[in-house]
Amino acid sequence: MRVLFTPLPSRTHLYHQAPLIWAFRTAGHDVRVASQPSLTPTTLGMGLPAVEVGEGFDFMGAMVELRNGNSFSPAQLEAMSQEERRRLRDERFGPVVGLATRMAPDLMTFAERWRPDLIVTDPILMAAPLVGAALGIPLVRKIWGPDIIYGHPLQGQPFDGTERDAWPTGLTELFDRYGAEVRNDYPLRTVDPWPTSLKQFGRPDGRVHERYIPYNGAGTVPEWVVEPPARPRVCVTWGTTNSVLGGDPALLPRVVGALTPLDIELVVAVSPADRAHLGELPDNVRVAENLPINLLLPSCAAIVNQGGAGSVLTAAHLGVPQVLVPETAETPMISLAFAGGGSATVLEAATVDADAVASAVTAACTDDAIRQAAWKIRDEIAGMPSPAEVVHTLTDLVAH
Repeated sequence: MRVLFTPLPSRTHLYHQAPLIWAFRTAGHDVRVASQPSLTPTTLGMGLPAVEVGEGFDFMGAMVELRNGNSFSPAQLEAMSQEERRRLRDERFGPVVGLATRMAPDLMTFAERWRPDLIVTDPILMAAPLVGAALGIPLVRKIWGPDIIYGHPLQGQPFDGTERDAWPTGLTELFDRYGAEVRNDYPLRTVDPWPTSLKQFGRPDGRVHERYIPYNGAGTVPEWVVEPPARPRVCVTWGTTNSVLGGDPALLPRVVGALTPLDIELVVAVSPADRAHLGELPDNVRVAENLPINLLLPSCAAIVNQGGAGSVLTAAHLGVPQVLVPETAETPMISLAFAGGGSATVLEAATVDADAVASAVTAACTDDAIRQAAWKIRDEIAGMPSPAEVVHTLTDLVAH
C-alpha cells in the first residue's frame, strides 16, 4: 500500500508522525512525506523520503503575525456584526488558508502521479482533504495531543450542509476551484495518542487510539545521562516552538533561577536560541543543548516544561511527574488536562514566582501521590495499541 503523510511544516509535528510512519514502512508499505522545503532536512535526517510542496509560504511566520494582531473580548465579539465576524474569521484562518492554497497544486500533482492508497494528515493542513476529496483517496487525521481542533469549522461537525457558511472564504474558493465539495466529514478516522483517563476533547467516535512513542529528534547520548545522579535530577525544557509563537523570553530564566538554590541536579535541555536567554549560570546547572528529552527523562525525578504536547506526552510515557508553565497555543488545555489527572502541577506563566516554582518542583520530586498518578498514566499509555497495531487497523479500513 502507498501511504502519503502530510505533516505541518514544523519538525515537532513530523516527530509526532514519525512512529506511525516507521510502523508503516516496517510493515512493508511504501511511504512518502510531503511538506514544505523547510522540513526536508529533518525528513531526510530521519531516513524518510521527502516530497517538497508549497514552497514560498511562511506558515509559522504567518501564525506569529496573527498572534501579534488584535485580540477581542467575548463582549466585543458579541457586539460585532455578521460581516465583521466573517472578516475576523477569515483573518484568523489566514495562515491555514494560505498554506493550503500554496500546497494544493504541488500536492495534487504528486498525488495524481503517485496515487496513494491512504493520506495521513495533520488536522489543520487543509490541502490534504482537498486532494483526498478530488482524487477519491481515503483520509485519516493524525493528531498530536488533545483534539482541541475538533469543533472548529474545518474539523468539527459531520457534513450537514452548513460548512460553506462556517468555512473561511478563501478555503471554500480553493475547494470550488478543484471541484471538491465543502464538508467536514472527509477524515475516516482520527489516530489519537491522548490517554482516555484524562479530559477528552472532541467526539469519541471514529477514534483509533495509538500508544505515544517518544521521538524528540536525533541526538547523541552523553555519558552522564546514564550515570545514576547523586541528587534528584530535574529537567527544565521549553520545547522548540514556544518562543516562535510569542512566549515571554524572560520566563525560562526566571524558572531556572528559582530552582538553582534547591538540592537537586538541574539539567536545562534547550535549543541554542533559548540558551541565549539564560546568560551565565551557576556551576550546579548543566546545560544540554539539542539533547532529545526522551534520552534524558528516564533518569529524572521531575520535569518543568511549557506544556507542549511533545514534552508532556514524553514525560507521561516515562512516568515522570511534571510542573507545567503554559503560555501559548494549546498548552493551557494540555496542562489543565494533566493537572486533572494528578500527575502535574500547573503554574500561571504571567504571575509565577520563585517560591511557587521551587515548591511545585519539590512536591513533584517527593510527593508519592503525584508519583503514583504519573505511573498510572504511564501504565495506561503502555497499554494502548502500538503504532504497528494501528497500521493493521488502517490497512483493514482501506481494504474494506
